[in-house]
Amino acid sequence: MRFPSVVATELAKLRRSKVTWISLAAYTFMVAMAGFFMWMMMNPGMAERIGLLGQKAKFAFGGESLDWPTFLTFIVEMGGIGGLIMCSIIVAYVFGREYAEGTAKNMLALPIARNRFVFAKIIVSAVWLAVLTLWIIGEACLVGWVLGLHGLTKALFLSASAKLIVLAVMSLCCAVLVAWVAVETRGYFAPLGVAIFTLALASAFGHTGWAPWVPWSIIGIYSGAAGPEANLGWGSFVVIAATFLIGTVLIVRHEVHADNGQ
Repeated sequence: MRFPSVVATELAKLRRSKVTWISLAAYTFMVAMAGFFMWMMMNPGMAERIGLLGQKAKFAFGGESLDWPTFLTFIVEMGGIGGLIMCSIIVAYVFGREYAEGTAKNMLALPIARNRFVFAKIIVSAVWLAVLTLWIIGEACLVGWVLGLHGLTKALFLSASAKLIVLAVMSLCCAVLVAWVAVETRGYFAPLGVAIFTLALASAFGHTGWAPWVPWSIIGIYSGAAGPEANLGWGSFVVIAATFLIGTVLIVRHEVHADNGQ
C-alpha cells in the first residue's frame, strides 16, 4: 500500500465521523460568540433591557473600540486557546480511535511500514485543522460584515489570518504529545486529561518568566491572551519545533514496537 493510499484511508475515516462536524460546530459557535459580544457592546441599551449585559460584562469590555481590530483580536485570542483545545481533541481521536474501537490490531498487521500510519495521521490532523482555520477566518469576515464593523484593511486581515495559521501550526506541534498519550494508553480519556492539564500548565506559567519556554504558554503569548506586553524570541519557536519532533519520535517508537495483538 502506497503512502497516498494510507492518507486517503485516514481521510475517509474522518469524512464519515461525527466528530468532524462537531468540531466544525464548535468553531462556528466560537466565532458566533465573539460576534455576539461585539453586538452587545454596540447595543448596550437593548442588551441590558433583555438581561444580556450586566456590570461585569461592561467592565470586561469597557474602553474597547468597537471595530474590526478589536473583533479580530478576540478571534485570534480564541483561535489560540480554542485551537489548542480543539487540536488536542482532534489528535486524540485520530490516534486513539483504532485502540478504542478495537481495530488497532488489524491496522498494525497490515503489510506496510508502521511509521507511515503515524505520518498519515499527522497529515490528516493537519488537514482537519487547516479546514477549521480557514472556516474561522471566513466566518469572522461574515460576522464582522453583518455587524457593520469599520476599520478593516488588507494589512489587518492578512496579519490576523497569518496569526491564526501560525497558531494552528503551533497547536498541532504541541498536540502531538497528546497523540502519543493516546497510543500509549490506547484510548481517548487519558489524552483528553493530559490536554486539560496542559491548559492548566499554560495558565500557571503564563505570567512568569518561564512562559516563553513552556510550549503551551507560548501559544497564549503569541495569540495575545497573555497580554500585549509579552514578546517571543526565536528560542520559543525552537521549543515548539522540538516539542513536535519529540512527540513524533515517541509515537513512531511506540507504533513500530507495538504488539499487533493490542
